[in-house]
Amino acid sequence: MSFKIISHASVLIKYKSDELLIDPWLVGSCYWRSWWNYPPVNKDIIDNLKPKAIYITHVHWDHWHGPSLKRFLNSDIEIITHDEPNKRSYRDLKKFGFNRIKVLKHGESYNVGNIKITPYQFGLFLNDSALVVETPEFKLLNANDCKIAGASLEQIKNVHGKFDFAMRSHSSANDRVCYSIQGSDLVLDNPSHYTEAFRLFMDNVKPKYAIPFASNHCHLHKQVFETNDIINDPFKLKNDLSKSGGLKESQLKVMLSGDSWSKSQGFIINNENEKYFTEKETHLMQYQSDVQESLEKYYKLESNTRLTSRTIKLFNQQLASIPNLAKRNLKNWEFAINITGGKEEYYLKVNPCLSQSELVNKEFFVSSGAKIIIPAGIFNSAVNQNMFHHSGISKRNKYIFKDEFHLKKWEIMNALLEKVELEVFPLKTSYVKNIILNYFRRWREIYVYFQAYILTRKGLKIYDVEEKILSKNI
Repeated sequence: MSFKIISHASVLIKYKSDELLIDPWLVGSCYWRSWWNYPPVNKDIIDNLKPKAIYITHVHWDHWHGPSLKRFLNSDIEIITHDEPNKRSYRDLKKFGFNRIKVLKHGESYNVGNIKITPYQFGLFLNDSALVVETPEFKLLNANDCKIAGASLEQIKNVHGKFDFAMRSHSSANDRVCYSIQGSDLVLDNPSHYTEAFRLFMDNVKPKYAIPFASNHCHLHKQVFETNDIINDPFKLKNDLSKSGGLKESQLKVMLSGDSWSKSQGFIINNENEKYFTEKETHLMQYQSDVQESLEKYYKLESNTRLTSRTIKLFNQQLASIPNLAKRNLKNWEFAINITGGKEEYYLKVNPCLSQSELVNKEFFVSSGAKIIIPAGIFNSAVNQNMFHHSGISKRNKYIFKDEFHLKKWEIMNALLEKVELEVFPLKTSYVKNIILNYFRRWREIYVYFQAYILTRKGLKIYDVEEKILSKNI
């Protein structure tokens, strides 16, 4: 029995001759050349991968990575994922050419040889999944980005008991760090939250070993290189936890690409990898230099990008797919988009209620109460793939608000755009049916949402809500 960390959020589980690979982002970058695996993944590790099956936890590109998945197209591999109300992930896997696709329901167990897996979904629209992995010799909970908490987390603990290992993310993957209010020092994202949420989760689950996971990436595109400072790396997490007294019942183990554990040898950890974090700036600059050819090709491609009337029309169609009732709180509100870095600079005025975006002059953008600055290459790509909400994860967008009024309006708008991306809108009978059937198995989650709603009504921010709910069962 063994497991090996492959990359940012990818782990290979082995039991006898059976191998399960989870969330393979193995090569290149994601999010428009912004995100790269860190430390870099050794080519030998990738070339030697021959798993029997792959499990995908959710549709974000650092987990559902197209170029990496395509490396397995010519094999007879089984792709396993979970049963979401929308079928986008399943359809895209089919389009890629995968024929053996197994879809598991919430809490449904399945065997890959002698490796037993059980996914647990969490997330009202974006359904992340935490994966329980069991063999006759150990139990592992891979929570990755899944913010599972409260009664939903208690279900996992009650069904599966004590875990030997638990893995969880420990850094920001959202776009809130790119938000600002003019003339205000209001904190829109709390960096210390990610350490505290990791601690609360592990103190709740109480595994023998707690492993920081699904946050080992860096930003190499020239527009976001400086944002490497905001990534909560695993050694910073370790130091911060130590200062606050550490974990109650779990031993923290920092494992990076190539590190492993086996029943026969225990942990095999390459301590040389720590230099990527103790000498971070030097190694990041070297890494950027190593991939400079790829970056330069992309910079050139982006600089030649033009905004087309077709893309504007498609964006308007996506806005029109949102029901008027859902947009009722956006009446008489507009926002502006500055599309930069291409052949020309463009300014759009967007009226959500009219489902209309149109080219305007710079003066309108400057005077707007809600401004988004987005690279032309990202705007075109995101709209054409119906991934506009996704674009903020790149950290390459900037969101500037005149005041909290406009921030709150944008948060409503952004949530609606996410529902377009996840095919909630336009609302279809099949989706409503799927989500009802889905929640028969996930009813505990509804109770967690009710708790979260009450806490937000009391004025708590979303990251405070997560911490509050996680702390209830410690």
